[in-house]
Amino acid sequence: MKGLAPVLGACAFASGFGIRIVDPMVPLLSAEFAVSLGATSLLVTAFAFSYALGQPILGPLADAIGKTRLIVLCGAIVSVLFLACALAPAFPFLAVVRGISGLAAGGIIPVAIAALSDSVSVAERQVALGRFLVASILGQMLGAAVSGVVSELFGWRAVFLLTSALMAAAITVAFLVLPQSPRVGEGLSRGSIFRQHGKILSSRRAVFLFCLVILGAVAAYGLFPFVAAILLERFGTGTYEAGLVLGGFGLGGVLYALTVRRVIGLLGPRWMSWAGGLGSGAALIAFAFPLPWTWNIASFTLLGFAYFMLHNKFQTHAAELAPGASGSAISLFAFCIFAAQGIGPLVVGGALSVLPIPVVLTLMGALVTGVGVLAPWILSKE
Repeated sequence: MKGLAPVLGACAFASGFGIRIVDPMVPLLSAEFAVSLGATSLLVTAFAFSYALGQPILGPLADAIGKTRLIVLCGAIVSVLFLACALAPAFPFLAVVRGISGLAAGGIIPVAIAALSDSVSVAERQVALGRFLVASILGQMLGAAVSGVVSELFGWRAVFLLTSALMAAAITVAFLVLPQSPRVGEGLSRGSIFRQHGKILSSRRAVFLFCLVILGAVAAYGLFPFVAAILLERFGTGTYEAGLVLGGFGLGGVLYALTVRRVIGLLGPRWMSWAGGLGSGAALIAFAFPLPWTWNIASFTLLGFAYFMLHNKFQTHAAELAPGASGSAISLFAFCIFAAQGIGPLVVGGALSVLPIPVVLTLMGALVTGVGVLAPWILSKE
């Protein structure tokens, strides 16, 4: 359908905007509600885990009732829940509602990816998905950056109000413009869910792929809730600076998405994976050194560019796992990404409690480097 990609992109932008808004506000929320930084970072974990846990249901549901229908429904729910976050009277309420919003948000970007995958040829799929990443990544980049600025100027509640309004606007456009997508699945039941996921996971290649996705995302995203605290400890900076540094990750992702066709043609699949792993590792290790905080924007830009080389390649593999059940395949991919984003802060937080920051960052850099270097060989084994 003409106009499908732009409208889906608008929904992905709004949803992506809401994903990373809490990261730069962790110290601010910690002070506001008088809870520890570790406890406040659970807002990130709760959102990511619920996003992940909803995927095994939301993917088959999208195949059963129609992808655009589910996107509109989930977007409306997310908008209401972000409004509730803005009105949160206490930290437990905020944590619960933020977590539930992750469950609903899981029915937007992964389902939009599946819908777009269905509409393009296999030959153009990696390029199309790479370009689609622009919307999601740009949303995450601006979400982190705008959150840092707005929370300092107007308070953290204003960030959730802005995000709610943005989501409502995008979903209204989708409701008015997109046709109700046809039902292509066998209907939703516990048996059909198990059959679809079982069919996908029966492939060793799928299992290897999802393991690599989890390891790479743990390394890349696990640090994010601690960036503001690290910068505060090193330089005495606030949410504004943390938002700009975290926004560099999104900027790198956008730069990759805008040059995806050229990158694919220049490097090819194997070199893309190696360059993505090595570049991500180098960026994390660079952050281990107490360089001026503005330099960290550059290191996170490199991290975003390199990591999304891996992400795009893995995402394309996932879209090709199950023809006719793309919603289920992409939902499993998203499950792995967001489960890792939930696990990552726990892993990094635990490591930071016993190891120096440079050591933890070096270990995370080595992990993502290993993922990129070994991925071509592992995924070639069937």
